[in-house]
Amino acid sequence: MRSLFHLLLLFVLVAGRVSAGALQEEVRATDAARIMATIAGDTTRLAPLLSDALIYGHADGRVQNKEDFISAVKSSRMKYEAYDYEELRIDRVSDDVATMSGRAKLRAVAGGKTISFRLRFLAVWRREAGKWQLQAYQSAPLTEPAKP
Repeated sequence: MRSLFHLLLLFVLVAGRVSAGALQEEVRATDAARIMATIAGDTTRLAPLLSDALIYGHADGRVQNKEDFISAVKSSRMKYEAYDYEELRIDRVSDDVATMSGRAKLRAVAGGKTISFRLRFLAVWRREAGKWQLQAYQSAPLTEPAKP
């Protein structure tokens, strides 16, 4: 009986690790789709990846809701060209919530000028109606400049 208990315990632990890994890959894939849609300026693909309750805090202190963020991407006032992770960590909070944190190097065109910058970020992803959506995002600039 004791070995059956240990076998069941092992199964639960392994299944939990597989679930955590699958959750991380799902979030990573959804985030990649978000970045690609943002770079492409494709708000039709971007909108379903964002929660209706989105709070998006930019590194310059601006805070936008979903409607404001979608509008900004559509306007191309700042056109993102690259978003490359230097460090990325995804942690499971629950079956339907995960945090993503790390550092990234971005390149964008604003006012006809190409700018490069680095930031540290924290994102909260939540599974809503079976699909991962970005719930909250906050970034802060890193002081050392990025190299183009």
